[in-house]
Amino acid sequence: MPLNNPVSEKLEYINYIPSVQDTGDLEAGTHTIVPTSRPAIGSAQYSKALTLPKPIDARLVVKQIASRLSVNIVGLGTATHVYLSVRVDVDDADHELFSEDWTSTGSKLDGVNKSSGVLFDLLKDGSTHTFYFLFWADVASQATIDLVQLWEGVGAYGATGLECLRIIHTGFMSFSIYAAIIGTGTVTYHLVPKGWVQHVNAKGPAVLLQEYGYVRMWSSVATDLSYVYMTGINLRSEQ
Repeated sequence: MPLNNPVSEKLEYINYIPSVQDTGDLEAGTHTIVPTSRPAIGSAQYSKALTLPKPIDARLVVKQIASRLSVNIVGLGTATHVYLSVRVDVDDADHELFSEDWTSTGSKLDGVNKSSGVLFDLLKDGSTHTFYFLFWADVASQATIDLVQLWEGVGAYGATGLECLRIIHTGFMSFSIYAAIIGTGTVTYHLVPKGWVQHVNAKGPAVLLQEYGYVRMWSSVATDLSYVYMTGINLRSEQ
């Protein structure tokens, strides 16, 4: 007997490989900081162009981009402050990713999460963007540095769980994800379906989504960058 309302099942697969974007160590030796006021980007001591891929499927939505900064101050001499501004493409405050004021020597780590605003919209657009590193100190030609490095990825900086990637779908979904870390801790991630009161750890089994689910991640160490290296998603729906 024929069915009056046959159901057609639709199966789809999408993937996304944002990986992590890394400037590498921009200082091959040791650099002495000369300026006593913030340079313009045309006089930046270091610059690097990075490209963070965007999803090709509109059902994958980047919700957060995280960056991690590492600088090593070898010595201060008679200076008491080392300043750094990291700006992206444009030399104004809206495009400033980091603003630092250090008063001691040694390894300096910092990070930032962007989920809205000018820089978030810029960094998630899939285009190439140039990061300018602008150093100055309160006394000229005294402070020295020997490491400058920055990373960015779709993920979270720190030990607080934050939404970084959203999957828009109604129906069953299963996924695999390779989540990685820059730092010394352990990365944790959850797939959280919309409307669930409790955050449920889902790392592969099929999950029923209503409208969307999102990937939430964090590290066990507050100075780490956790990021989505790659993800593959199977979607099942009825039509």
